[in-house]
This record gives sequence, C-alpha cells and structure tokens, in this order.
Amino acid sequence: MRSRNYLLLLVLILSACDNSNDTIEDDTSVRYSFFVAGHTYGNANNPQLGLHPPLIEHIEDINNLPSIKLGVLTGDIVKDPQKMYFDAVVSDMDQFDMPIHVAAGNHDRGDLFLDYFPEYYYSEVIEDDLFVILSPTAWNIEGDQKLFLESTIEAYKDKVNNIFIFVHELIWWSPDNKFGKVEINWRPHYPGSTNYWTEIEPMLRETNKSTVIYAGDLGTTSRVDAYMYYQEGNITYIANGMGGGVEDNIIVTYVNNLGLVEFDLLGLNSDSLYEIIELSEYKLPE
Repeated sequence: MRSRNYLLLLVLILSACDNSNDTIEDDTSVRYSFFVAGHTYGNANNPQLGLHPPLIEHIEDINNLPSIKLGVLTGDIVKDPQKMYFDAVVSDMDQFDMPIHVAAGNHDRGDLFLDYFPEYYYSEVIEDDLFVILSPTAWNIEGDQKLFLESTIEAYKDKVNNIFIFVHELIWWSPDNKFGKVEINWRPHYPGSTNYWTEIEPMLRETNKSTVIYAGDLGTTSRVDAYMYYQEGNITYIANGMGGGVEDNIIVTYVNNLGLVEFDLLGLNSDSLYEIIELSEYKLPE
C-alpha cells in the first residue's frame, strides 16, 4: 500500500510539473500580431498605381503570419491624392484578410482621403491594447488632435497593457538630436521644430505604460534608410518604409499572453519574407 501511494504521489507531482510548463508556454505564446508598412506607394522616382509591388507579392505570406489580426499603413499610400491612385490602393488592400488602418502622410492628405478612410485620427482598443492613429500637421500634434490624444491616453492608460501610436513623419527626429544621422525622406523639408519632445513625449513618458510609436517616412529611394529602432524608458521608436528596392520591409509586432511585445523586421525583396536583422539590435548611426 505504501508503495502504491508513493507511485500515486509521484504521478501527481509529475502531472503538476507538466501543467506548470503548459501554463508557462501558454503565457508566453503569441496572443496576436499585426504588421506595419511605411511609404507603401514605393519608389518616388518610379511610382505606380496601387501598393508597392514587392508588398503586393507578399500579401499571401502576410495573411499567413502567426495570429495576425490587423495591419497599419503609416502614410504615403499614394503618390498623389487623386481618385485613380486611391482606387488602386483600396483594391490592393482588399487582398488582405484582416482590417487595414491608415495613418495619413503628406501625400495622402486632401479632400479625397476622407472619402476612402473614416478619420485622420482615431483610436481603438484591440486585445487589451490601445491603438492610436494620428496624422500630424507639419510634424506637430496640436489643436483638436492633441486634445484627442490627451483625452484618449488619460481614459485608457490604466486599462490597457500597451499603447501603440502610428504616424507618418518621424516626429521625434531633428537634424540636431540623436536621430539626426538617420536618413529620412523629408530632410530637406524639415519644418525646423516639432512639439513632440516638449508636449507629447512627457505625456507618454508619464504614463509609465509600454508605448511604441511607429512612423513610415523612410525607404522611398536607395539613399534613404529603410528602418530604425530606438528604445528609451517606456517608449520605443520604430520607423520603416519601402521603395529603395534593397531593404523594402514590414515590421511585425507580436504580443504574447503576458502583454509583452517583440518585433520582426521582415524583408520583401525575395521570394519569401525573411528577417533583415534582429530589430532590437539596431544601433543609431553616429
């Protein structure tokens, strides 16, 4: 009898260990994922109707990514804000098996944009995370848009795990700060200042909430950087784009059951999606 009880106890211990491992695996498994694509009209010197061809060629691959739930195009989806360009882009977007959001860029804004997309700025809670779509004016988040961002952050900061913000311009960039060596599309047109560091960054930092800001004004030609990454405190800065023809890419964000995030930088210039680099190991150029 003592031997039988010992064996039963051993079985229960092993079973508990197995259940514990299953719980750990469940906690760290992917809850959902989403992709971000910048400058999706592609090469500025050779534009076409619709999305950048390497992106179109990988739509099926993107649809099959693990637990993929949505996509965000971070601006400059069209070369010119004309009906024929928007019609072609919307037709291409319909090939995705998931909702696609658009953070309007300078090439997109105009009377027609709101005929195709609901708002220039709005928010949505998805899987206990806050998604905020913005469209800064001359690199600044101001006026009603700033009030919207403030009220949204205040309303949800204690109710969500992560805050994901999407813009077109690298509103944190300046030729004189740590990001100044990143080659962006708009360097010659930098407006001279941005209210990000004085008014927006303090608001995000004070939440102590994991916050990721994605921008899409990179990659349009081979002279422009195709991606960047930087993490400081609770805020992570990511930018990417396509059109250069060498490192055209998307960013895939994976969120696990603990609410922790990881990123994949996936290249488009091959028959299949491939990792360009481990994005978290990226170093700002000096």
